[in-house]
Amino acid sequence: MYNLLKNKRLILSLPLFLAASLLLPVYIVPLGHASPGTGLVCITTSTSATSCPTSAPTIGPLTAGTVFTVGVFIQGSDAMGGLDIYVRSDPAFVNPTGAALGNLIASPSLTSICINGSATVGSCTVNTANGPGVVEVTTIESSGSNECGGISPCSGMAFTITYQVVGTGPDTLLSYPTAAGCSASSVSSPPNTCVEVADAAGTVLSENIQGATVRAPVVSQTGMVCLVYPATATSCPANPFSLPPGNTTVGSHILVGVFVQNSQPLGGLDIYVAANSTYVTPTNVTLGNLIASPASGAFTTRCVNAQSLQGACTVNSANGPGVVEVQTFDDTGLNSATCGPSSCSGLAFTINYTVVGTIPSTPSDYPRPSKGNENACLLNGSVGTTDICVSVLTAHGDVLPENVQGARILQTVVQHATTTTLSCVPNPVAVGNPTPTKCTATVRDTSTTAPTSPLGAVQFFTSSSGSFSSDFCPLSGGSPNPNTCSVTYTPSHVDTGTHSIDATYTGDPGVHTGSSASTFFLTVLKATPSVSTGVVNDQTGVSPPAAGVPVGTSLHDVAVLLGGFPVTGVSGTVTYTLYPNSKCTAGTGTVISIRSVSASNNVAGSDSVTPANPGGTALPYSFNAVYSGDSDNNVVTSACEQFTVLPAPQFASGKLHWTHHLSLAKSSNTQSWTAIVSNSFTTSVNVVVRIVGASATNPLLSFDVTCGVTCVNTDSGGVNSTPGLTPVSVPAGTSSLSFSFNQAISPSFVNNKFSFTATLYWSLGSGYTPSSTKSGAFAVVL
Repeated sequence: MYNLLKNKRLILSLPLFLAASLLLPVYIVPLGHASPGTGLVCITTSTSATSCPTSAPTIGPLTAGTVFTVGVFIQGSDAMGGLDIYVRSDPAFVNPTGAALGNLIASPSLTSICINGSATVGSCTVNTANGPGVVEVTTIESSGSNECGGISPCSGMAFTITYQVVGTGPDTLLSYPTAAGCSASSVSSPPNTCVEVADAAGTVLSENIQGATVRAPVVSQTGMVCLVYPATATSCPANPFSLPPGNTTVGSHILVGVFVQNSQPLGGLDIYVAANSTYVTPTNVTLGNLIASPASGAFTTRCVNAQSLQGACTVNSANGPGVVEVQTFDDTGLNSATCGPSSCSGLAFTINYTVVGTIPSTPSDYPRPSKGNENACLLNGSVGTTDICVSVLTAHGDVLPENVQGARILQTVVQHATTTTLSCVPNPVAVGNPTPTKCTATVRDTSTTAPTSPLGAVQFFTSSSGSFSSDFCPLSGGSPNPNTCSVTYTPSHVDTGTHSIDATYTGDPGVHTGSSASTFFLTVLKATPSVSTGVVNDQTGVSPPAAGVPVGTSLHDVAVLLGGFPVTGVSGTVTYTLYPNSKCTAGTGTVISIRSVSASNNVAGSDSVTPANPGGTALPYSFNAVYSGDSDNNVVTSACEQFTVLPAPQFASGKLHWTHHLSLAKSSNTQSWTAIVSNSFTTSVNVVVRIVGASATNPLLSFDVTCGVTCVNTDSGGVNSTPGLTPVSVPAGTSSLSFSFNQAISPSFVNNKFSFTATLYWSLGSGYTPSSTKSGAFAVVL
């Protein structure tokens, strides 16, 4: 806060200093300045004051609703260039509503005004004293110079604050708060006082402080609002009465009066009376004779248990279970005719109660507003400076002072023993189940003669990994025996699979003894996630077609893991297994990969595999994935994901035809071949036939050709290195295709017998792969 102020001053001062330095001679003559002195920061009752009062002023007494303005004056200080001052009040009595700069800072700049922790100009300084009842004003001189022409001492009105009286007391001080963030203070004691007055260079000046007192009005409580029994009583008892036990057994009906005694003449009232509805429940309320001509219809309110019998229950007040509100005024517009010239007494109204529970003693008195509605009854309250909801008014609306006196309802109570039982449903329950387990405690009064409803609370315990919606539950009002209450239990881990839950009834003092239930054992099951798999063709990125994939295809499996506990993701591993059949038969598979489960149940896919098919028919394969489970989740196996690996193109039925006794003269030095092939693939395939042969008697005579439409000599690097190949295309799904080609035979082969091996090669466009072979022999003659 304070460093920021200094920085602001420095930013403004620096350009001025530089500009001035250009105009000054080399030597500098110090300005005349009084010796450093201590000034006074004070509160003035006038906004036009020209000095501080000789002592801290007293303002008031002031009544609720009054608006007044004070000044914050600085007197006899060293000349200053800025300030940051906080003033605090009790906002329950005196609440600041506005603030404005005075004439002390001639040309204010970088101003902030903060009221009740909210900025009206600029911004509130954080980590200081700002909050309810606090005003902060901070500003600096925009010229970069000190006020009063830089001549000390310097005095003036720093700023003004406007307040509104919102309560009836107690007295409050207008003072200067302290906070750790106010360490750069002009006040030496107490330390960290949030008052800083500084010169244009940022030097903190020394100041004393003087506050003020705002007085609350002195209220004379001349009347009395009391409870009377019987309701026909004509005066308040000397002391709060106690209704005797003989009239207060469970089920009894009681008529109680609300009486106003020795009040000043009155013309209206708004009175609340409360009782503990667990034991005594109001059922009706009837106007008495105090208001001679009560307003008719909705202008009179009769409210019981927050339910209207007439008019409208006042909202945001003390209404609720067990509370009665009566609000009315004399329809003549004058004070009630039952009142004399100086005082007034009479029965305001009567309340019908039904006894519904048992307790040695329960009070009936005058409530305050519920939490969140504090001070709702303060402005028109008749009971001093409290917010008790009793308001007695003159015909002109003036609030009359009253005392209040309640009562007690007594019962004869024999303490009864109890038993407590505990049950939880559903049981068993899986960890992570979206529907929590409901645990119900049943407390029974074991008296065989006159059992009553056990009241109070039941406390729940567990030594297992889990939590309750609440550790306590209240037993309901009314008169059931046994009485019950429930909480929900949510397991956070499986642990051993059995969670122990206990419940203890804490008792109803003077009425029922406490008791504990036997431990309830809740079976907690592991959650069951789901896992599914999908086989993916590495080349296409999609699942294999139902017809199958060509042998040599690279594939991998992908698992999807869902559910389980916790919802942020399970732990453990997923094992991918490949099976040489379509049924994932146990004991036949090969583990391909084991992957750890990462965040949000993400699982990497398996390594790639290339399933073999050395035969001539399609072979079934299958994948599955097994999640390992963990301490809170079951082992889960996916469904079996099937796929088919098609065989490579084959010599159909092993058929390859050639001339067994070859006459070169008759065949024009050529051997004729006919190959019959099949293709089970779902796409067409190119094939060639490589034939390697040698003389049985002369190994130097040999040949190695690769043939399709025509034959070429095979390169030493093999078929895939051989140029000039003329493959034959075999359509998809072909069971038998015949094609022929001719091989040139050298005359040097005459009179030799040649053995050979013919191998079918196939290609889908990126290199040839061998498949089936056929061996044989032929003789060459002239």
